[in-house]
Amino acid sequence: MRMVGLILSIPVFVGVFSASAPMLVQGQAMANPAKVADAKMALRTLYIDHIFWVRSLVISTRLGEKQAVSEADEYGLANAKAIGGSVGPFYGQAAADKFTSLFVGHYSAVKGYMSAAFANGFKGNAARRKAALDALMQNANEIAVFVSSANPNLPKATVSGFLVTHVQQHVMSIDATAKKDWSREADMWEPMVKEIYALSDALADGIAKQFPEKFQ
Repeated sequence: MRMVGLILSIPVFVGVFSASAPMLVQGQAMANPAKVADAKMALRTLYIDHIFWVRSLVISTRLGEKQAVSEADEYGLANAKAIGGSVGPFYGQAAADKFTSLFVGHYSAVKGYMSAAFANGFKGNAARRKAALDALMQNANEIAVFVSSANPNLPKATVSGFLVTHVQQHVMSIDATAKKDWSREADMWEPMVKEIYALSDALADGIAKQFPEKFQ
């Protein structure tokens, strides 16, 4: 397998989580809109890569393209680690390590659901699918708790709403692929892009409100 260090070394200037992040205080300067826009683009790039590599993994697995599966999984895992590492510049290495664990957990849980949906000759295994979906939702809740505890501008209900929708879209896309319902699978892409952009933009906005001095 090729090394994918390039993905992990791409500079990302946005961080999202910290158990000890300072609160926004009255009198702080407003964030520069241009800097916030740059942060949004950085997060959008990371998160769109996530859904791209997951989709590549799912389709190549369904079609039995082993080399494509290997490549997609390599890049998908590297992207998950890059998303985790992106928090370091704002919140430190401990927060980056924690979020890496959580987001790699999300990526692994998506793969777990795919395995369950593709079992039994792609007819799926009901018990395994339920267990995999439960794992996805538990992971989503853990991420939402982590984010909301770090940033007062990102309430748990808001973050959870984004993540639950994201999980549901993964599930629907995988289910369509299992059935080779390519029309339905293709129709999922645009909503997934819009949702992941809404999620990443909300994160960037929340961080800018929390750390306006870093967006000057």
